Amino acid sequence: MREPILFVVTGPSGSGKGTIMRAIIAAFKDIVKVATFTTRLPRPNEENGFDYNFVTAEEFREKIERDEIAEYEQVYHDHYYGSPQFDPNVGPDRLMELDFNGMYKYKKTTKRLVSIFIAPPSLEVIAGRITRRSQEVNLERRMGNAYEQLQQAGSYDYIIINEDFEAARAEALAIVLAERLKRDRERRATLIKGMCENR
Repeated sequence: MREPILFVVTGPSGSGKGTIMRAIIAAFKDIVKVATFTTRLPRPNEENGFDYNFVTAEEFREKIERDEIAEYEQVYHDHYYGSPQFDPNVGPDRLMELDFNGMYKYKKTTKRLVSIFIAPPSLEVIAGRITRRSQEVNLERRMGNAYEQLQQAGSYDYIIINEDFEAARAEALAIVLAERLKRDRERRATLIKGMCENR
């Protein structure tokens, strides 16, 4: 059995991480996207069950009480975000969006976690993307959170600067492919060793 990889993607609001994650899922059909929970309303281009599981604050609290949420926090001082309970060391390769706090928590219990930070070319670009995407009522808090997220980028395995989407997409796909090949190296080395011993 192959040891599964949990690919964790982090980035500030407006960094383009959702678009890059969709590109990964489109290229690697066998990777399962883990949809986290949020109490905020979906944006026009977001799909319930893929981008997030959109729930009410009451439903979110009930899931916590039933131990259906592994970790959570209140982001931007208004909405809650949390990840579902699952064993990251069993099953298929998975892709999940987490902030740096969630990434650190999963890193403690996951045997093979690959962290990817998606960053914009500047804070001004983030502000512009957020404003164009929707009329966010909490832009100032999102910008503060973006700065906090960016300060953690150096602790990630990979950093992608999403200035040109096609270039960022190519980097993301290369990272996933390289990490899967690295994981499969031991199994392939054992196979080759068997070939040599049985010649």
